[in-house]
Amino acid sequence: MMPLLLSAVVGCRSGAGAPPSGYLQVDIDTSPLALDPRLGTDAMSSRVGELVFDALARVDEHQEFAGDLAASIERSAPTAIVFHLRPGLRFSDGRPLTARDIKYTYDSILAPGSLSPRAAMFSELAAIETPDSATVILKTHRPYAPALTLATVGVVPYGTPIVPHGAAPVGSGPFAVEAFARDDRVVLRRNPYRLAALGTPRGIVFKIVPDPTVRALELAEGVCDLVENLIQPDLLGYLQRRPALAIDRFPGTAYQYLAFNFRDPRLKDLRVRRAIAYALDRRAIVDHLFHRTARVANGMLAPENTYYFGGVTTYPYDPARADSLLDKAGYPRGASGWRALAFVYKTTPEGERLAEAFQAMLGRVGIRLRIRVNEFGAFYGDIQRGNFDLMSLQWVGISDPHQYRMVFDSRQTPPRGLNRGAYSNPAMDRLVETGDSTLDRAARRAIYRQVQRLAADDLPYVSLWWQDNVVVMDRGLEGFRPYPNGSLRSLADVSRGPRAHVERGP
Repeated sequence: MMPLLLSAVVGCRSGAGAPPSGYLQVDIDTSPLALDPRLGTDAMSSRVGELVFDALARVDEHQEFAGDLAASIERSAPTAIVFHLRPGLRFSDGRPLTARDIKYTYDSILAPGSLSPRAAMFSELAAIETPDSATVILKTHRPYAPALTLATVGVVPYGTPIVPHGAAPVGSGPFAVEAFARDDRVVLRRNPYRLAALGTPRGIVFKIVPDPTVRALELAEGVCDLVENLIQPDLLGYLQRRPALAIDRFPGTAYQYLAFNFRDPRLKDLRVRRAIAYALDRRAIVDHLFHRTARVANGMLAPENTYYFGGVTTYPYDPARADSLLDKAGYPRGASGWRALAFVYKTTPEGERLAEAFQAMLGRVGIRLRIRVNEFGAFYGDIQRGNFDLMSLQWVGISDPHQYRMVFDSRQTPPRGLNRGAYSNPAMDRLVETGDSTLDRAARRAIYRQVQRLAADDLPYVSLWWQDNVVVMDRGLEGFRPYPNGSLRSLADVSRGPRAHVERGP
């Protein structure tokens, strides 16, 4: 039962700051770090950005690439993909969107001195050609299997500078940014130059609500219309008893991992990494902390991915084996029971419960884990700079195994890449680079079987779980389509039917 005091607090403020008529309210836990699609790499920036910016292509609800700005896509050569744009494209300020804008977007990311963290993902891009205003050709240096991933960056108008922490650029998506108050809310209004069905939202308010209990109460009180993947599992039972709410749960592809910093010689020792993997009772965490709203993972790719391979080394909970590995690595227990191993684990307030579980489990095998909690912006800055010993995050939206190269290739270390732990293995480099240049799907699948085996054996990450997608929403919302990667893109198409009776109080 929820505390009466908290229910009263939410009930009292439910009228304050309410969304304008016809707007949805979606509660999120953190602010997007950037509303420029060339800057934002965090999940919340992507969630909001895909409603504001269109790209040449996108990943649909079936995890397949589909045209977005492009009406049709063709691979004209092993090193070239041609995109034919849809007619009548416009930005939300009325300006026509043409191939010139698309080329400029890419050029601004790749320009010398560019501040875009996305530059590294375009290392294979050789040229962008625009033979006419409705055609874009992406050319790669060599045959490049994941070339369509290059086509998923949001497009901005020609001449739009990259300004960190600046105002959001204009986009062509179903909504435009009306207001952004960091750590408070992002308000989107309907793009007047984009057709919308009758009854669909006039706008969306993404309200930043860090406290998961308050998010649950705002749903229960009818303040909030929808929350995805941000309700603590132990609160779902409370929300299930609310007749005005519907809960939808389905397998997700968001991949939670524990990362090591290989700059630390202790963590470069495979025996230490394997000991940590055996010391973590992932099944207990999934069952009790997440109330079975996740699946224990054995790798980055979820079973729904066509490249998934399950025949890899796994690390079931085995503290005795962890003890043995640590002894062999030269870290015996002292008289106090602790070993000469202490690591700093960085996290956010939302991740503190998980950090405490890790701390207790590693403590059982004599490893001290010191938890450092920061708000997301400071935490993420440390992670991007490689300033951590251990940390845990999620990769969301993985559709192509090219992700392995992005995070495990030794050439992808920050500031230009996503290999934040500075992992380096020449065998992994060879495999992921070969996988990127192999166009034949069967041959590419065989390569990524090897990649998945090596990742499980060498442990650049400890695979934790694939998070289920859990959506709690107003039962009157119709037309919301779940995406395996957690995308909220279908919010543009929902309509509101009659809301069920809202029961007040606990």
